[in-house]
Amino acid sequence: MVSQITEGSSLSTSAASMKAVESVAICIDVQHKREDQQDDIPRDTHQLQEVETKGDDNTRMTRRANGTTTTTTTPLTHPNTSQPLDTSLHSPPPPPPKTTDRGYSWVVVLVVFLVNTIVAGYVKSFGLLYVLVLDYFPDASGAAAGWIIGLLVGCRGLMAPVMGAMTILFGPRRCVIAGGLLMSVGLIAATQTFSIYYMAFTLGSLVGVGIGMSETSGYILVTDYFLERRSLANGLRAAGNPMGGIIFSPLVVFLCDSFGLQGAFIILAGIMLQVVILGMLMRPFAEHSLAIQQEYKRKMKKEYGFIIPADTNNTPGQLNSNKKEGDRKPLEFSFLVTPSYLVYLLMVLFISFALPSALVYIPVHGRSVGLSKYENSVITAYISGSDFVMRLLVGWFSDKNYVKKTHTFVGGLMLGGVGCMLIPLCSKLWLLMAVSNLLSLAMATFYTLVTVLLADQFGGNSIASTWGFLRFTTGLCNLFYPSLIGMVLDVTGSTLMMYALMGGGLIVGGLIISFQPLITRLTNK
Repeated sequence: MVSQITEGSSLSTSAASMKAVESVAICIDVQHKREDQQDDIPRDTHQLQEVETKGDDNTRMTRRANGTTTTTTTPLTHPNTSQPLDTSLHSPPPPPPKTTDRGYSWVVVLVVFLVNTIVAGYVKSFGLLYVLVLDYFPDASGAAAGWIIGLLVGCRGLMAPVMGAMTILFGPRRCVIAGGLLMSVGLIAATQTFSIYYMAFTLGSLVGVGIGMSETSGYILVTDYFLERRSLANGLRAAGNPMGGIIFSPLVVFLCDSFGLQGAFIILAGIMLQVVILGMLMRPFAEHSLAIQQEYKRKMKKEYGFIIPADTNNTPGQLNSNKKEGDRKPLEFSFLVTPSYLVYLLMVLFISFALPSALVYIPVHGRSVGLSKYENSVITAYISGSDFVMRLLVGWFSDKNYVKKTHTFVGGLMLGGVGCMLIPLCSKLWLLMAVSNLLSLAMATFYTLVTVLLADQFGGNSIASTWGFLRFTTGLCNLFYPSLIGMVLDVTGSTLMMYALMGGGLIVGGLIISFQPLITRLTNK
């Protein structure tokens, strides 16, 4: 990285010097041509007594024999285009505009925010649908029904490395559009409700794969479009997840009460099609950067008379972010033997017990302590609202660099683990709302900062691999953990041991990642 910065600074300085020398050379060349032309003009010494030419502004003063003096100024012209030459080229031209942290970058954040609102809203409100599916299949065991949640969140994660590679190879637009279509197909197919395992295939596998296709591109795109404000941008991106929970929780209850379970699936399928429209706005970063550079070249040609290469004045930070997708590897398997990265994978083996199962099972706990369907929707929406605020605050706080991002990350996970363990002790709505703030902090900290930590440590151009492998690991865990948690619920008949397992996973995960800087120092020796 240091070498890239040094190289970038040298290129910028050299480019500026070359432009200044080129400008002066052009002026001297034009001046010499005018002096040669002046020597070819026949002069009448009786009429022309003195001629003086000033090279800087090409001014000619002529004093004639009768005492009159005339002054003429001819503008310098470019030797190739014959256009007037702007002598301001003696100073370096303005640098090209930044391609990151400005303009369309914020449009990308908004689009990814809306996509996350839709897809994560479905996941966060799935606990309400899950209870209704259990009512529809009263003979299904907790372990069998757990496959619906397992396949949903598992396929969502398992698709991450594949979709990261496909985003680089085919672009984010196609991936997001395909994901939106697949989610809609899965919900339409679920209206048949043949069996609990058929529901696991449609609501779990098909919709889960579609979600993975839709949201993975957003993680990569935001990392590409932002460099200096990456923490804040990721906080805004991640805030779409809880916003979806705020909107979808009461919406799902309303749809099920008004149109039944099958009718709700049909309407939700139509909502998922909006992801297709949003996907059309996901402009690849290479295309965006190229458009800005071409506009800069056109402007320089118009104002200065010749083209100035747009990539010679890039700041050191832009040198890394302006790589084309074709220059990036779809998957970098070398990270799988990197000890400092394997710590992240070990961490998610434990925190996947709680994220996102802790949120999904809250309606189950609420029903066990006597909360109504409406109260369950209220607590689910409240947790999503708290999560939304927490993600914005975590993104803003991390962007200010008051403390190390790793410290914020570890603290959020461990506090969330304590909150998980307290949930079974809450039998009142207001108690659940109070304790759930700690769970919201854990979710906000993880989903806001994990991509920032990966990009800062392993490079933004490798985020498709580092984030993809991490999501694959979480998907693999979430494929089996929900059934295990459902089995614990069946055996104990209480949510106490279930939430103790989830809370312990968050605490252990926080402890593991706290040793990551030490492991990095030891392996670098």
